[in-house]
Amino acid sequence: MPLVLLAVAGLLAGCRLDLGASLVVERDGSGTAGLEIVLDPDAVAQLDELALDPFADLAAAAVDTPDWDVERASTDGGGERVRLSTRAADPSTLTAALRELSSGLSPDDPSFDLDLVLAVADDGAAELRGEVGLRPPTTTGARRDGQPLGPTGDDLAALVADAVSARLEVSLPGRATDHDADAVDSGSRLFGGGSRLSWDVPVGATRSITATAAAPPLVAPWLLAVAAGVVAVLLVSAAWWWRRRRSR
Repeated sequence: MPLVLLAVAGLLAGCRLDLGASLVVERDGSGTAGLEIVLDPDAVAQLDELALDPFADLAAAAVDTPDWDVERASTDGGGERVRLSTRAADPSTLTAALRELSSGLSPDDPSFDLDLVLAVADDGAAELRGEVGLRPPTTTGARRDGQPLGPTGDDLAALVADAVSARLEVSLPGRATDHDADAVDSGSRLFGGGSRLSWDVPVGATRSITATAAAPPLVAPWLLAVAAGVVAVLLVSAAWWWRRRRSR
């Protein structure tokens, strides 16, 4: 993720950079992995003055990788958003897609580390565990006479922690039964919705995550309710028709 390294100089003045990784898991274990990066208007303006495009390398890398799609758009107020997404046929390929986002980077580069293990049973019950963290860069990337300019090390990490927010959001097919997420939305019980869980990702550290979800119903409860209602209407109609026929 070289864009973080480029954006740090603009973030030092109090701008914002939001990172979001996501997994959407289907009942059969397939799904979608995604990464979204949002720069606020101040950061975009500062980088424009420096003639820097923080998304250029990321967009080019996505284009060169046919399995990833990239969408780039402006946000309200003049910010900018880029989203990468890819489909995967099984849980291991799904989590590997996120893990590969930080592959090939040196220890000095910033990295959105997502080391996750996902298991999905035949009935759709799911279990997720692993570690997540955002590693800040060791320098701003600017140098003079071979020496780094600006804050480095812990000072830079503290600035990045104030300016950058990161999160992981996972949608599982069934209702969450156990988790350590910071937020969870289990959807409507009537409509048989799955669970959407969200974790805040620490900057300069890692945290472990875990979540389990029960198997989703084969048929959504609302369909069963509708079917029961239809049957009830048919039975009442049949009884009314039979009474009228016998009364003739």
